[in-house]
Amino acid sequence: MSRIITPSEVAEQLDVSEEDLAYWRSLGLGPVWLTIKPDTIRYVDSTVHQWIIGQVKDPETTLRVSSSDVVVAPLQKERLPDVDSSV
Repeated sequence: MSRIITPSEVAEQLDVSEEDLAYWRSLGLGPVWLTIKPDTIRYVDSTVHQWIIGQVKDPETTLRVSSSDVVVAPLQKERLPDVDSSV
């Protein structure tokens, strides 16, 4: 089952700082994130995993993403069976 995780957890998984993640978000880079409130950012662990796998397979096509409050990227349209109740 997918979990909603914090930037701290993502930073630990990726072995980067939370500041690096914030910088990536400011550029529209990195794993897809959710903006719950203006100061509350979260990630879905399965999309972070998909992003990591995508970086290994083809870094050019998976590096740039959009946040949930900007333009919807193809990965964000994907339904997650363990998260989306309508699936």
